[in-house]
Amino acid sequence: MFLNHLSLRCLRCLPVLHLPVWMFISNKCFNTVADIVFLVDGSNSIGPANFLQIREFLSSLVENFEVAPDRIRIGLVQYSDTPYTEFSLSTYQNKEEILSYIQKLRYKTGGKFTGKGLEFMLKQHFVEKAGSRAQQNVPQIAIVITDGDSQDEVKSQAQELRQRGIKIFAIGIKDANETLLRQIASEPYDQHVYSVSDFATLQGISQSVIRKVRREHTSFSSSSSLTVLFEACISVVRAISIYLIMASTSKAFKDVCIRVDVTAQADIVLLVDSSGSIGESDFEEVRKFLHSFVDSFNLRPDKVRVGLAQYSDRPYQEFLLGDYSDKRDLHQKLTDLIYRRGSTNTGLALTFIRDNYFRLARQNVPGIAIVITDGESNDDVEEPSQRLRNLGVSIFVIRVGRGNMEKLHTIANIPHEEFLFSIDSYQELQGLKESLRNKVCFTVTLQSQGNRFYLVCFPICVYTVGLLNMKTLKLLQKHLLALSPITVNYNLLLSVLKYGTIY
Repeated sequence: MFLNHLSLRCLRCLPVLHLPVWMFISNKCFNTVADIVFLVDGSNSIGPANFLQIREFLSSLVENFEVAPDRIRIGLVQYSDTPYTEFSLSTYQNKEEILSYIQKLRYKTGGKFTGKGLEFMLKQHFVEKAGSRAQQNVPQIAIVITDGDSQDEVKSQAQELRQRGIKIFAIGIKDANETLLRQIASEPYDQHVYSVSDFATLQGISQSVIRKVRREHTSFSSSSSLTVLFEACISVVRAISIYLIMASTSKAFKDVCIRVDVTAQADIVLLVDSSGSIGESDFEEVRKFLHSFVDSFNLRPDKVRVGLAQYSDRPYQEFLLGDYSDKRDLHQKLTDLIYRRGSTNTGLALTFIRDNYFRLARQNVPGIAIVITDGESNDDVEEPSQRLRNLGVSIFVIRVGRGNMEKLHTIANIPHEEFLFSIDSYQELQGLKESLRNKVCFTVTLQSQGNRFYLVCFPICVYTVGLLNMKTLKLLQKHLLALSPITVNYNLLLSVLKYGTIY
């Protein structure tokens, strides 16, 4: 075992646990109850063709909600010079009626008075007579969709909404003012503000919006199964373990990386953005970084293997895992890398490395993907990233410049503090080498030592949702044995919680 002593004090663990637990637990665990009101910009600047895109976006969101009088209620306001009630929270009882209405939604045209729209929504929609269940402590959510500045002030109206406990999502399209969006939205802004380049890309953020809105209105169901809870906790222990190691001594850092270099196995695939926005000089910085990064590992066919793919409009296979064991040949290949140019389709590239690299990777060997990109993807990245993670691959992301952080959060593993790097220029890549290498080392070790961490962290995970006791542990035994070859020592588990340490 690479650590002789692992501190597990609750004060260290608890801040880490809650967010990942709720992010990973299946939707089957939750009763989804909320009042959601859309405020849609219908001003002249939108245009008829773009308004059709907004209608499709609304439909895709509604399709994913469980609409019913006792579950999710939906209202819709369109605004321009004046706001107009399309329908209230109490108007429709099912999803089909709402979707039918949206497909026939008429485009108002006129000026752009977003402040009026926000005030109207508060006074006419988030009230009991319109179907709001705020007094029953049902989450209240507003989703504002606009393409630009407002002709009136929005700050005070949005603040009043927030003070009433209403969570506001702001979606800006095309040239929408970022400052305006932040004045409207709830904090944290990275969870409640979206900005897309054009109306056609609205659909690309629909799943992300749905996921984040669900977080605002989910309540844990008493009927949720023990199996689902267990699977959720297993999903989060890797994130917990990273924090535990980070809290350990500096000697542990060195020991872990020495172990990876000497004994551990890993399959590492580098996925490099080679699109036109980078430029030849910056791509040369990428080449330098790749040289130094691969040089920091002890590459051997039976130990650490490295593969490389580039992508722009489409992915390019540069070399597969295990193609190069001689570092001189590998460095020559990196020197000869061709800068491809073109647009950025990161989702397609993630699917490519999943099918052509990791499906051919070694069984029971940690898989690592490292994505280097400077821009926003033109295609969906959420599903390809999740499918890659489903193979057990841990995904690191290096963002260079001002690429869309929302999409990159979707790609990278959690916790993002460990798996997502952000730098201003390609010249800063070299400075990341040691930090990235160390974190790759930790992740490889966590996967290699997985059973030990499951044994230690799983009961703490369960404990945070108030379910850990001797009866629960015994009930968990069959699920533990079914999913991982762990010998459950109940006294040890309880001791971990009681004394905070394992030797």
